[in-house]
Amino acid sequence: MSANKYAGLPDIDTAPDVYETEDVVETSIDDKAESSDEETGGPSRSHGRKNVEGPSKEEMDTSSLLTADEASKKFRRAERRQHRPRIVYAYPPSPTSSGQASPVSSTPALPLSQRLRRLQAELAVLETEMADPSNPLLHKERVEGNLDPGELIRGMVDVKGRLEKISKVKEGRGRLVSAILEDGADGSNVEKKTDGDKEVGEKASEGDSQSKGEVKDIAEMDRRVGELEKLSPLPPPLLPLLTRLNTQLALLTQPRHLDSISRRLKVLLTDLDRVSNSNTQHHSSSQRRQSNHHHPPNASPQSGSSSGPPQHLVSPLQEQLTPVLTRLAPLLPHIPHILARLRTLSALHTSAAGFQNTLENLEEEQRRTRAALVELQSAIEGVEQSLKDNEGVVKNNVKELEERVETINERMEQLSLARGAEYEPEELTV
Repeated sequence: MSANKYAGLPDIDTAPDVYETEDVVETSIDDKAESSDEETGGPSRSHGRKNVEGPSKEEMDTSSLLTADEASKKFRRAERRQHRPRIVYAYPPSPTSSGQASPVSSTPALPLSQRLRRLQAELAVLETEMADPSNPLLHKERVEGNLDPGELIRGMVDVKGRLEKISKVKEGRGRLVSAILEDGADGSNVEKKTDGDKEVGEKASEGDSQSKGEVKDIAEMDRRVGELEKLSPLPPPLLPLLTRLNTQLALLTQPRHLDSISRRLKVLLTDLDRVSNSNTQHHSSSQRRQSNHHHPPNASPQSGSSSGPPQHLVSPLQEQLTPVLTRLAPLLPHIPHILARLRTLSALHTSAAGFQNTLENLEEEQRRTRAALVELQSAIEGVEQSLKDNEGVVKNNVKELEERVETINERMEQLSLARGAEYEPEELTV
């Protein structure tokens, strides 16, 4: 029954192992605690075993077993040690000992491209680890003080620059020359080798010096060849000439340019026909002259009169056409560009003509407005002058009016005084 019941289920064991625990973030404090536990683990366990009473015969002896905490710490260290990558340095093969089998390196030598890619990948991983501030290894190095992070970053930048110089894409002898010339500058940035590196370097130093000398000789020879090529009168490169001819051909093969060229050629053909006709007439006239020398002199004036005028008519035409043809010959490639430019500027020319008309109209209107302003200015001046005159007249009138009012007041006072004097005697008589 149980076999048929679980027959369709997948065979996957999901049960946890005995030593499986939860993942814990690694820190330097944990490492120190673990190291302290390792140092004090033995005595504590032995001391604990002393305090525990001995088991009876019927129970299992658990005095030699580890506790749960100690077992978890031990297995965690084992897992960390298992996942930690083991770095093995393989010395590069020497160029002189390429045929001899190296007893030190058991692994086969990889090609240069794969080694370069591997170094680039390791450098990228190292950059990511250095950029992560929460990296426990970096924190451990800082706490212990074994390595300065600044020195580590500087060395990483140096290695990255050297790898970029090696992987730079170049062609021909420029790559070889640049690699040789930059070899001296790169030598100052190489880090100090260890004792093992020095021993291997001493063995391969002689072969390296010979190979470097040969490569430097090749680079020097290539440099001299380049200088000789610069000094030698070589023809100009064909690529710019071909590109220029291609662009000119593309311009000339356009329909509008072909039409303009055909029209121009028709005009030139008609001019050439005229020149050829004039030349034939000139030759015929010269032959007639030569034949007329053998005739009597009475016929010579008629022939001279008949052959004279064409000569005078043809020679100026030839003189006019020959310089035109000589000037047009070098300008034929530029004619399509000039035509295209003139066509693009035709709208500008028409707008310029319209702008000239509008400018003339504006100038005329400005003259009219200026004349109107002058008239208005003169009218305003006349009004101001009349206002001034009126002001003087008004002031005089006001003065005269005030004087009259004063005289009237004086007369009124005199009359009032005279009447007062008449009323006083009458009162006295009464």
